[in-house]
Amino acid sequence: MKALVIEDNPNLATSIATFLGEAGFQVETCGDGRSAEHLLQTLSFDLILLDLGLPELDGIHLLRRLRSRHDNTPVLIISARDALDQRVLGLEEGADDYLAKPFSLVEVVARAKALVRRAKQFGENSLQCGDIELPSGSPAVLVAGQPVTLHRREREVLEYLLINQGRLVSKAQLIDRLSDLDDAVSPSAIETYISRLRKKLGDGIQLRTVRGLGYLLDTKSS
Repeated sequence: MKALVIEDNPNLATSIATFLGEAGFQVETCGDGRSAEHLLQTLSFDLILLDLGLPELDGIHLLRRLRSRHDNTPVLIISARDALDQRVLGLEEGADDYLAKPFSLVEVVARAKALVRRAKQFGENSLQCGDIELPSGSPAVLVAGQPVTLHRREREVLEYLLINQGRLVSKAQLIDRLSDLDDAVSPSAIETYISRLRKKLGDGIQLRTVRGLGYLLDTKSS
């Protein structure tokens, strides 16, 4: 599980990151809105912890931009703005939960786990694009109703492309999504997985390479 803590108080950011790390999260921290915007456009996360009073770009504006890109990553607002209208605004702009400062770090971790768990449950339905269906919990993919077995990494690449179908996915995003602390994924490995997927899935979908930018999965043109 990958979390991004966007908090301009370095001591608090470090404390939150430490507690999340002990709970099994891989954590990145960021202290201003502009840098956070760049990270969110180039990397993928399972959870975002967002302060609102950020330098460079306010947290509410950052949240609006995130949701305008149809990025549904769970967001937990952690803010000193504890007035009711601020809580309502944060939730209406797309936050999944709101925790006012001061707070218990134990509660932060508990809410973080709950948001990731809920997002996973909502994402357990089958994913589809064209003739391709990826059933939840199955090692196989269905191509026009016929099962085709994928290796674990191939399935992970396909799943991420299906979630983001119709949107450009960079090689860096795929590397970040597939890599973990013990098993880094190289750019050449991504190219290999893409090549294998094209061979196994046939022409039921379009999986295009946009030179220098990444990959685009879409339904087959008529």
